[in-house]
Amino acid sequence: MYNYFALHYDELTENVDYKVRSDYISDFFNEYGIRQGSTILDLACGTGSMSLHMKNKGYNVIGIDLSDEMLSAADFKAKGEISFIKSEMQNFSLAETVDACMCNLDSINHLNDIYEVKETFKCVYNSLNNNGIFIFDINTVYKHNNILADNSFVFDEDDYFLSWDNELLEGNRVRIMLDFFVFNGNNYDRYSEEFIETAYSAEVLEDALSPYFEVLGIYDDISFNKPESTSERIYFVCRRK
Repeated sequence: MYNYFALHYDELTENVDYKVRSDYISDFFNEYGIRQGSTILDLACGTGSMSLHMKNKGYNVIGIDLSDEMLSAADFKAKGEISFIKSEMQNFSLAETVDACMCNLDSINHLNDIYEVKETFKCVYNSLNNNGIFIFDINTVYKHNNILADNSFVFDEDDYFLSWDNELLEGNRVRIMLDFFVFNGNNYDRYSEEFIETAYSAEVLEDALSPYFEVLGIYDDISFNKPESTSERIYFVCRRK
């Protein structure tokens, strides 16, 4: 997963305002006592953009991701100032517990089923200090069924062409198929990647969290409002029991 996608991930997520999202999350951290100098875990850190923003705010950051390519990009950007670990979300442990954990940009949706979600929540619980804060976002069931659905997207860039095709599956799942066409000087090389995202209702996630966390709030994307039926992304703010 993400072998070639990782090379262009930052380009393809240029519309993501990492500063706004890091400000939003750090506001919650500050509210619940996670100050500068605290150690936070960036779970499924990808290429490390959020890790860097949080480090620049004065936090100590540890990043975890499963993709070698993503971690390589993250380490290059961080210039050795952030520790990165290769591991699955649903099967990781830390040498020492941390003060908070964040999991951004629908990474939870990449887990295959609710069992893996519960295992991830358990790992996060075990990685946090008492009363540690856990913040994550998800793509909603509405977004999977109405926005991603069976739709296709095209990115026509200077050095590559990307065809992004979705297939709506049963159980609020979407298969995402990526075809990169990269000009090599004479013709085009094709690179294909595929993965599935699964959407979970807020109620299902609250139940999965309940053995480990108190849910402090559920919010519409980058707001302090309650989610609506048409919300595409929502945030959970939780505290370790």
